[in-house]
Amino acid sequence: MTTTPRDFTAAPGPREGRLQVYLHKIYMRFPAWGPKIEMKLLTRPHTSQRRLIEILRVINASEKPVGARAISDELSNRGYEVGERAVRYNLKIMDELGFTMKEGYSGRTLTPLGKRELSDALVDDRVGFVNTRIEEYMYRSSFDPDAGEKRVVVNTSLLNKRDSERALETMVRVFDAGFTVSRRALIQDEGEEMGSILIPPGFLGISTVCSITLDGMLLSSGIPVNTTFAGVVEVREGELCEFTDLIAYAGSSLDPMRVFMSRKTTRVNEAAKTGDGGLLANSREIPVAAIDQARDLLERAKGVGIGGLMRISKPGEPNMGCPVAAGKVGIAFCGGVNAAVAAAEAGAEITTAPISSLLEYGMMRDLR
Repeated sequence: MTTTPRDFTAAPGPREGRLQVYLHKIYMRFPAWGPKIEMKLLTRPHTSQRRLIEILRVINASEKPVGARAISDELSNRGYEVGERAVRYNLKIMDELGFTMKEGYSGRTLTPLGKRELSDALVDDRVGFVNTRIEEYMYRSSFDPDAGEKRVVVNTSLLNKRDSERALETMVRVFDAGFTVSRRALIQDEGEEMGSILIPPGFLGISTVCSITLDGMLLSSGIPVNTTFAGVVEVREGELCEFTDLIAYAGSSLDPMRVFMSRKTTRVNEAAKTGDGGLLANSREIPVAAIDQARDLLERAKGVGIGGLMRISKPGEPNMGCPVAAGKVGIAFCGGVNAAVAAAEAGAEITTAPISSLLEYGMMRDLR
């Protein structure tokens, strides 16, 4: 199995063609008799494909060569009713593909190619997990600018105490520029629990508001929200201008924010200092009919400290180069992780987990 990126050409403008949109298409090498192995676009789980992958998993889990009967028994335990004869047939296919190797009369083991195929196949199981996680947190959050209960989605960071002064100074600068969702944060000391994490000795725990909080607010008000892309947006003179890289949430097996953070392609610190740089942001779509209600909600959210810089597209038109479907409006928010990213850029030892947990908004305080 493999994935292939497709380039998306941005809307006409001075930087036309720069935007890279990764809409992952998933292909699977299907067994085919003859000299060629056919590559087919995988649009839904295929019974034969799942059976082959499950056989690979059974062999991989065994510490010694495993035979057809043992594989059949284990498949039955896993809910796959595959007889010994059918297993032998599938093993023959995988032998010819080079995924398995016969070890005398003892059974089969995986070849290096088989282990790689299994590793690639596991990606398919994870595709969609990121969107599911986002939807779960959107539903579980309860931020309402007019209500007393305000449970928000937070990103969590572990910061080495020796770097705390420099890091917090940098983070405040990013908050001041409006490059995050909110300037509120919760700072905890070593030994305390931050979500499901126990803060280790020598570190501080920092929770910051995640942009998915705003998606949850829109959803709870009856507005359908589809989080579509995350990427790096260029900033000029302190304003959001255009996306330079994008990854689609729907086609990614990893959180796109984590991907961009690991690439270290942002210039958040520079943007906060000079007004020019590159930030993390994500985009979502809502129906055109809901735009007035959404604008009103977002304006009220700003009144209680949640908002930051954002861009709203015209109906059906790209939002700073980010694709927007017909009948939809695109809304881009700055990533809540930008302050932590800037601290890392400044040399602080800090690790950040986006969309990490839920927290009562009242427990958080403005960082100034």
